[in-house]
Amino acid sequence: MIPGLSHWDLLTVEKPARYLGGEVNQAPDKPGAQLRVCLGFPDLYELGMSNIALQILYGLLNADPRIVAERVFAPAVDFEALLRRKGVPLFSLETKRPLSAFDVVGLTLPYEMTFTNLLNMLELGGIPMDRRARQGWPLVIGGGPSGANPVVLGDFFDAILVGEGEEALLELCEKVIAGKAAGRSRDALLADIATIEGFWVPAFPGPVRRRVFQGFAASPPPLRPLVATIEAVHHRAPLEIFRGCVQGCRFCNAGFFYRPKRERPPEKLAEWGEALLRATGSDALGLISLSTSDYRELPHLLRLLSARRAFPDQSLAVPSLRMSQNTLDLLGSLPDLRKSGLTFAPEAGSARLREIIHKCITEEDMFEVVTATKDSAYRVIKLYFMIGLPFETDADVDAIADLVARLDQAARRAKAHKEFSVSLSGFVPKPFTPFQWAGQDPLDVLREKRRRVTSALKKTRAKVAWRDEYLCQLETVLARGDARVGRLVAEARRRGARFDGWNEHFSREAWEGAFAATGLDPSEFTRPLPLAAPLPWDFIDFRVPKAFLAEEYRRAAALAGTEVL
Repeated sequence: MIPGLSHWDLLTVEKPARYLGGEVNQAPDKPGAQLRVCLGFPDLYELGMSNIALQILYGLLNADPRIVAERVFAPAVDFEALLRRKGVPLFSLETKRPLSAFDVVGLTLPYEMTFTNLLNMLELGGIPMDRRARQGWPLVIGGGPSGANPVVLGDFFDAILVGEGEEALLELCEKVIAGKAAGRSRDALLADIATIEGFWVPAFPGPVRRRVFQGFAASPPPLRPLVATIEAVHHRAPLEIFRGCVQGCRFCNAGFFYRPKRERPPEKLAEWGEALLRATGSDALGLISLSTSDYRELPHLLRLLSARRAFPDQSLAVPSLRMSQNTLDLLGSLPDLRKSGLTFAPEAGSARLREIIHKCITEEDMFEVVTATKDSAYRVIKLYFMIGLPFETDADVDAIADLVARLDQAARRAKAHKEFSVSLSGFVPKPFTPFQWAGQDPLDVLREKRRRVTSALKKTRAKVAWRDEYLCQLETVLARGDARVGRLVAEARRRGARFDGWNEHFSREAWEGAFAATGLDPSEFTRPLPLAAPLPWDFIDFRVPKAFLAEEYRRAAALAGTEVL
C-alpha cells in the first residue's frame, strides 16, 4: 500500500492502477543495492509504459546486481491534488519511496511540451527544482530527443545526456557507485560525470559530443519488458528492428538525433520476437523504428516471423510506414497484420515543397498505396501534413486539400472503401536540422493557412484535426531557446502550467503571464536566424557538421528560387 494514502483515497481518483506497480516482469527489490535509481517519464502512465527507452534502461539497470531501478510517471491532475492534500510526496511504483530518497533520478525528455511536468514531478517528489539549491542526493539526470538543446533545462538538471543512453547511463552509474564508496562530494561526482561522452553538466560546462550506441545492432531488446496493468497507448510487445534513418528530411530532428542507421539481423529479431511474446503474453508484436518500411531485409524478416510463432493467433503491429513498394509488399504479405488503419506523413501537398523539404515520396507512391489496398481491411488512411514550412507558397497550401481530394476520388474510382483522416500542424524549426535557421510563421498567418486548408477539405469526405497554433509557437520557443527560456518554464509552472500537450489541461493564460513576467517575446525565438548567427547549442558536436546542415538549407532555398541570410 502507499504510505499516507488509504484504499478509499485511491478510489477517489481515475485509474488508481497507474500508481500501484506490481506489473508482470517488474524487477524485484534488492535491499542491499549499492545504487537506487528512479526512472521517470513526464506524462501519464499509459504513455510512459509505451516508451521503448524507459523499457530499455529499466532492463539494463536492473540486470546489474548492484543497481535497482524503479519507475515514476507524472501523476494525473486528480492524483496530484490528492498528494498535495494529504502531504504525500511523489513516489516510485515499485517500493513507494519518495523521489528524494533515491541516489539518481533519471527523467526522460521525450518532447518539449512536457517541460512543466518535469518541474512539477521534482517539486512533488521533494527535490528542489533549481539544481543549485540541492545538497547531497539525488542527482537529477535528463536525456531524450528534446534534450538535443539542453540549455533551456540547465537550471533544473544536474546533467543532461545528449544522445543514446544504453552505455552512457551505465557509465554514469559506475562513477556514482565509486564516488559514493569513496565519499566524494556532489561537485566532485558531477565533475566526473562531465568526463563521460554525451553528458552536459551545467555546473562544469564544456564541449559535448552526441553519444551513439555503436553496439545497437548486436544488442538484444528488452526480452522481459514490463506489461502495463491498464491499457497503454501502444498495447503490444515492442521489438525495435533498427535505429536511425537515411531519408534526411530537412525538418526532422529525430532523423538526425538517431543517426547513423543500424539494423538488427532478421534471424535474431525473429528469435527475440518469439521470446518477447512468450514473456509478455501479448498477441501482437510491434515492429518499432522511425519507419519500418526502410528495413532493408523486411520481406525476409516477415517470413521468419511468420514461421516462428509463439501463439497461433499472434499478429504484427507496424506503427510507422512510408508510402513505398516495401510497404505494399508488407501489406500484401501479412494477413495477420493489425488492420486498424494506415498512417502516412506526406508533410506537404505539392511535389515542389516535398522536394524542398527532402520528403522522398511521390504522388504515384500515394495513389499506388490507395489502389493496391482497395480490397484489404485497411479502412482508414491517416495523413499528416505541416503548414508554414520554409519556402511555402499559397499554391503549396492549396495543394494539401487538392491532394486529399484526388486521393479520395481515386479510392472511389477503385471502389475502395477508404476513410481519410487528415492531421495538420504548424512547422516547428528544431535544433540540429537544416531548417534550424528557418523562421516560423506568425500565429495569424498559421491560422489563416489552416483555415484555408480546412475550408477546402470540406468538399471532401476527409475528417480533419489540427494542432493549436499557439502550441506550435510555444514548442518553437522551448526547442530553440536559451537559458532565459528555462526561467520562462519555471514561471509558467509557478502559474499552474502542466500537461501542456493535453488540450484539456493546457493553460494559455499561464504561459502568456509567464512571457509577460520574464519580459520575453516569442518572436525572438521564432524569427529566421542568419546562418552566421551563434546558436545556443553550438557547443554540442552532434556528429552532423553544422556546415553540412547549412549547405542543406541552401540547397532547399535554391530549389525554391530564393536565398537564405
